[in-house]
Amino acid sequence: MPSLWTAPNLLSFSRIVAAPILYALVVSGGRFGFLAAAIIFIAASITDTLDGEIARRRRLVSPLGIYLDTTSDKILVAVLLVALAVVHLIPGWMAAVIIAREFLVTGLRSFAAALGVVIPAGGWGKAKTLITIVALLLVLLEGDARMGGWLSAQAAPGSWLLSPLGPFTISVWALLVGVIWTLGSGAEYIREAIPLLTRPATGVVSGAADEP
Repeated sequence: MPSLWTAPNLLSFSRIVAAPILYALVVSGGRFGFLAAAIIFIAASITDTLDGEIARRRRLVSPLGIYLDTTSDKILVAVLLVALAVVHLIPGWMAAVIIAREFLVTGLRSFAAALGVVIPAGGWGKAKTLITIVALLLVLLEGDARMGGWLSAQAAPGSWLLSPLGPFTISVWALLVGVIWTLGSGAEYIREAIPLLTRPATGVVSGAADEP
């Protein structure tokens, strides 16, 4: 039986551990809280690539590893979105749309897995992940500039991040692009799942309707 404490699993689990730390740093504020959160978020995002690479090269791919990899990403992003909405750096509805999409896709994938079908990540989904990570990093840097942190001493970067372009700042516009890609990737998953959703009932998921 493969060990649960493999390097890829530990890297994935580190993102779950990082999530409450990010929340505390963002919500508590502080002059350098957002900068610290940005550094942790960058490190956590790097582990998202490392764990998969290590698992494949060392042949450590396991069901638990796949579960931790996908779940930790969702937890990290969802908690950070909630924290940024709490401190009013992003509109709450943007956070709600992205988090709701994650629930939708997770549900569709679970439903497909119960039928023995794997729904792979599409082009929209892969692009969404990268755009969302970049946008969230920009929002964290904007928070640092607003709190008088490191970027406030750098005239150009700080002023660019704080300057409004219409109703939003640059970072929030970037997150809006991420929201659009999120909706597109959600639609892509729904399109892939339609044949499964319209398949006649076979009793594979009997009793699911009675669950809360």
